[in-house]
Amino acid sequence: MRRVMPPIPSAPRNPILLMVGRDDWQKDGPLNIQLLERLRRPGRRVAWEDPATAWVHAWLDWTRRHPGLPPWLRQLGLRGAQLAYALVHPAYLAYLRRRGRRTVEERCVSLAHTVRALARQGEVIVFARSSGGRVASLVADGLPLAHIVCLGYPFRHPEAGDEPARYRHLATLRTPMLIVQGRHDVYGGAEVARRYPLSPQVRVRVVEADHEFRIDAAQADRIVALIEAELGW
Repeated sequence: MRRVMPPIPSAPRNPILLMVGRDDWQKDGPLNIQLLERLRRPGRRVAWEDPATAWVHAWLDWTRRHPGLPPWLRQLGLRGAQLAYALVHPAYLAYLRRRGRRTVEERCVSLAHTVRALARQGEVIVFARSSGGRVASLVADGLPLAHIVCLGYPFRHPEAGDEPARYRHLATLRTPMLIVQGRHDVYGGAEVARRYPLSPQVRVRVVEADHEFRIDAAQADRIVALIEAELGW
């Protein structure tokens, strides 16, 4: 009788942290840098939804260290950083066309394209802020996406009524998702886990923060510990 050998388990692929920002993603530069400094390890790669983000954050970091710059120069430099990236990486122009006007629907299409491309290179984990988490969770179940981590999920708009389109899909989400929610977040605070229907795959952890996540080093350490425990790192 021929002996059947058990299949050799495939080695785990290196994780790719895909940073998916909120609509006003430029404001999160200090937060992203603070958390990424703690999350970076050998074998973990970082990618950005907007490929020019690292260049833009470098420019914004420089302007924060030079507060006397006039506003027009700050804005010119911001666009200049994106233009410089496009000159060095012409494929960036295709991303801008695909992204469109950054509506939820257009962001979903663009993010799906990005995740599928990255999944050929490693295990994709979305690290999202606010509306970035909404977009990622809307498309996750149809993609090779291992996990979503979202800081400050926008369950409701503080100036609008109840909008089920923001959270309805979370009740049936099959992709594992960690939501780190600020206790004082105007888009949904400590009550979100009992107020909204959530799939068993969605975990909520409440921390002392608001929607902007203005946190100190100790809080950043605690948030990173939550993330690494969720991902088994």
